[in-house]
Amino acid sequence: MTTFRRVSASDRRRYNEILRYAFAPEQGPLQDDSGNQTWPPEVTDPYGLYENDELRSTCKLYDLTAWLRTGYEQIGGLGAVATPPEDRNQGYVRALAREALAAFEERGAALVTLWPFSTEFYAQFGWTVADYRAHYECSPDLLPRADTAGQMRGVEAPDWAQLQSAERAHSEGLALSLQRSPAWWRERTLTNWDGGPEPYIYGYERDGEIDGYLVYTVDETETLSVNTLAAADERAYSALLDFLGSHGAQIDTIEFSRPTEDLLDRVERPEDVECTIKPGAMVRAPSVFALDGLGWPDAALDCTIAVSDPLEAGEHTVANLSVADGRLHVEGSDREPAVETDIGTLSTLVVGTQNTARARRLGTLTVRDDAVLDELSAAFEPQRVSLGEFF
Repeated sequence: MTTFRRVSASDRRRYNEILRYAFAPEQGPLQDDSGNQTWPPEVTDPYGLYENDELRSTCKLYDLTAWLRTGYEQIGGLGAVATPPEDRNQGYVRALAREALAAFEERGAALVTLWPFSTEFYAQFGWTVADYRAHYECSPDLLPRADTAGQMRGVEAPDWAQLQSAERAHSEGLALSLQRSPAWWRERTLTNWDGGPEPYIYGYERDGEIDGYLVYTVDETETLSVNTLAAADERAYSALLDFLGSHGAQIDTIEFSRPTEDLLDRVERPEDVECTIKPGAMVRAPSVFALDGLGWPDAALDCTIAVSDPLEAGEHTVANLSVADGRLHVEGSDREPAVETDIGTLSTLVVGTQNTARARRLGTLTVRDDAVLDELSAAFEPQRVSLGEFF
């Protein structure tokens, strides 16, 4: 018998053994996990797929709040999906993905995000890339210097509240940007939760307020890696770049990622900046009905859509989409669908990763009625999207 349930303290060691083998096998077998935090951890919910009471696959469920269209909404984060080698290729991950999505839908999550080790692997379960990021690597002297009105100063992790206003200004209107809880600030953003070195935290202070901040580490190769960069406005962003550029005497390479390619427009020698466009997080709705009730801008949308899902056997799910009273409404329908798509494409339309024109060009969206196409295009306008924090 297969069950999906929260991992109890009695199974903590086996859970951590599976994670160690999947994500840090170079460290060797787990010898002692007695130093781990209290169980369960504060910011995550450890779950597993059991067969005959044996833990076969693991995951972490994150209850998150993120910006979508008109405000912050409840979403889910799926992490630490792992199966020991002796249990792989037996369908456990597919079953775990289906159960995790059902659990998130029951909790009220409209979307579920994850950071893939392979986009192809998770695409087979219906997830689609939510955003693409520009990853930069350059020497510090390439970064533009600025005459800033404020000053940079170190910030201690317990003082995370000082960074909130800068974070909110940086992320408002940016789809999938997280509204961090106090626990998330303490346990994720400002600490070495993944086992690396403790990060440096610097804020840009202006008129007594912190308007931007950096969280970064430095490794033995003299590379400064920015984990988080948040700026309330253009001046704060310039100040952060200026601060990074001041490290030329001790750092060979600065690396960081941004939702856009704006750095190339700011440097005098863009040809010397290594810029790579990389896929970011992936997203999918637990089901089409999980989207019901999302806050939505006013739109004249009323159409019937057929949605396929690789985790669901049988025919498409047919539902009617409409917008009223500032909400997206989804309900079952027996009408002939005017639109056909898959759950991943629908999810990226909801987030704003792509518009209907791109989805049709890629062949993942079929619209049989021009009037409906006009409604869809107006209702699902593209957005700036970035889930900037790894989990």
